[in-house]
Amino acid sequence: MWLFYALLGPPFWALIHILDSHCVGNVFDRPWMGVITSSLATAVIALVGLFLLPCVDWLLPDWHIIALALLAGGLIQLGQGFYFQALEKTEAGIVAAYGNFTPTLLPLASYFLMGDVLQPWHYITIGVLVLASICFCLIDVSRQGNCDSIVLMLTASMAQVAAILIEKYVFMHSTFLISFMFIIMGVVLSGVLPLLVVPSVRKAFSDNLPKLKPLAPLFLGIEVANVIALFLSQRAIDLGSPTLASAMETTVPGYTFLLTILLLYFKHRFGNEEARYKLRTKLVLVGIMTAGVMQIA
Repeated sequence: MWLFYALLGPPFWALIHILDSHCVGNVFDRPWMGVITSSLATAVIALVGLFLLPCVDWLLPDWHIIALALLAGGLIQLGQGFYFQALEKTEAGIVAAYGNFTPTLLPLASYFLMGDVLQPWHYITIGVLVLASICFCLIDVSRQGNCDSIVLMLTASMAQVAAILIEKYVFMHSTFLISFMFIIMGVVLSGVLPLLVVPSVRKAFSDNLPKLKPLAPLFLGIEVANVIALFLSQRAIDLGSPTLASAMETTVPGYTFLLTILLLYFKHRFGNEEARYKLRTKLVLVGIMTAGVMQIA
């Protein structure tokens, strides 16, 4: 059942990458403002979700599990901060490829910290998926690659790996929906905290506000997709192996490329003409990713 959730998440992540890249390039005065708009939009969505609370079987976990869930949310938001910085420097598809540091590091972290051991062919398939994804980066690296973005995404991936392992522990000791709510709470609190305590952040955000207000529906739409993607990926982690669930997300660069091509024809302002570069090679890589996913399945 975990595979069902793991396969549904990557298209949402790809859409988020493209829209976030548009916002960083055309809307935000500073890339880190994406963290704040994301947190505020998530807070609005969470308020709407309060109407669902009577339908949830409330069974609060121990306080240390709640604290870990909040910490996982904070780590997710920390990774988001580095991710938005990387988007300022490099095209969305390449940033998505750099994000595959996460499934590369996670098998090692899972083995040493949780004793999670997979079959040899699992590791081989994960390697193929990561390699195909990195090839998306290598196609364009001579034209758009940036060492700063590599470092930023490596740091973001380490935060993400820590968050995934904490999430798995939390899910093992609490019901999924309750845990997910506290993780989202951690995402919101850590994202709005700089706005509340740092005067320079408040001033920069206030100066950018005239440009942000008309795009509030776009931010809400991005965050709806983000919450759905988080729910799907975390449910896959809850039901299955964190390493295999993360391996499915190596397909995000392929989805990002395909969506970018489609947007060039239907919503040109969100597309990127450079997605056409070495089109046939990229289609072959998408095919390799598809075969890898089928092999894990």
